[in-house]
Amino acid sequence: MEAKWTEQFEDFGDDPYLPFSREKLCWIRSGTNASTKERLEFFKKSIRSTAPRVPGVYGMIDATGRLLYVGKSKALRNRLYSYFLPNNEEEKSGRIVQSAHAIVWEQQPSEFAALLREQCLIRRWQPRMNVVGMPKRQQQAYLCLGRPPAESLYLSRYHDNIARCSHGPLPGIANLNRAVEILARHFKLRDCSQKTAMHLSEQLSLFDLEQRAGCVRHELGNCIAPCISTCSKSLYAEQTLKAERFLQGGDHSLEEKLAEMMAEASRNLHFEHAARLREDLRIIRWLVRRLTQFNRARDSESTVYCVPADNGRTIWYLLRGGGIVTAMAAPKTKIEWTPTLKRIQDCTKPSPPIGLGLLDPEDTLGLVTSWLEKRKKGTRTKDAAPSNIDAKCWTILAADLPTTWSMAKLWLADRTRLAESA
Repeated sequence: MEAKWTEQFEDFGDDPYLPFSREKLCWIRSGTNASTKERLEFFKKSIRSTAPRVPGVYGMIDATGRLLYVGKSKALRNRLYSYFLPNNEEEKSGRIVQSAHAIVWEQQPSEFAALLREQCLIRRWQPRMNVVGMPKRQQQAYLCLGRPPAESLYLSRYHDNIARCSHGPLPGIANLNRAVEILARHFKLRDCSQKTAMHLSEQLSLFDLEQRAGCVRHELGNCIAPCISTCSKSLYAEQTLKAERFLQGGDHSLEEKLAEMMAEASRNLHFEHAARLREDLRIIRWLVRRLTQFNRARDSESTVYCVPADNGRTIWYLLRGGGIVTAMAAPKTKIEWTPTLKRIQDCTKPSPPIGLGLLDPEDTLGLVTSWLEKRKKGTRTKDAAPSNIDAKCWTILAADLPTTWSMAKLWLADRTRLAESA
């Protein structure tokens, strides 16, 4: 069932990262004539008596029946109950629950599954309270290079499939805005509106009119001004290629240049200018670290990430290019093992067969990279010993999976035993 934007919210919609049938949505609805105090008290009692302490996602529905906010938790009851803590009326959580006239939740097999589901729902429904009131340091965005004919650097809330390159999600809108400004200045790319007409030097004009740049960046030497015919298409493409190379991790000249400029400003006693350059250098180094993580993940081999669940709904996530391309129920029998192994082999081919229904790995690249970086202390191994990604989770290279059921049966039993003892 696809999610639909209607006057009344009915359902979250399909879950592309869940290989099982979805859990039934649980609702708590208040009376239409109840006061705010009565409504909050009703929610509090209902959550205490019905909400389970399991991973899942939840939504707040406003008076018009629209989805107001989506969140996730590894313990739904604890998270929902935290909205009713004393003296939180002025906090964001307090404002959300006071606007809610219904609460809905959906159980998930694991915290990781809940995290994937939350991201999917936020992209699908775009609830307004998932952005309003969030501190800028927590807001996430994608750093993109695109929008021809004169491509520029820009931020997007979601992965831009038509951009030349799109990296993220990256946390910290303030830092990202500053990074876009620094990169545009260094590579001399435009930062004007898409509505600004571009006039490259190859373009012929019917009338010989004087052209003026819409900003002072060209006069300051910070832009090659594709808007006033001062650069050719090939020159701008060369600068765009340099910016793309930086985003792909193949150019470190910007860090070196900023460090040299900062040292020179300090020698000349221009301390305020040196302080600004130091801040620019800090942001660029932060950006390089995050982009390096993404590029390393993209270049990694295809991997199976196993996330067990207490209710037996264990999921195998196939990671390719750093993100999830498919999710499968963990095989337990020979009948299940053969098609599972075949699907993994098909999905990891250089050119996967058409019709596999693969997910775009870029959609989950940032989420998976951040999740694994926080938990990963060991390395992927071919042995039975699980890596230290989590207490019970483990990874294995897709190429290292057993090829026969007799080997797989012993291997799976060993993995299960080790995961249960963790």
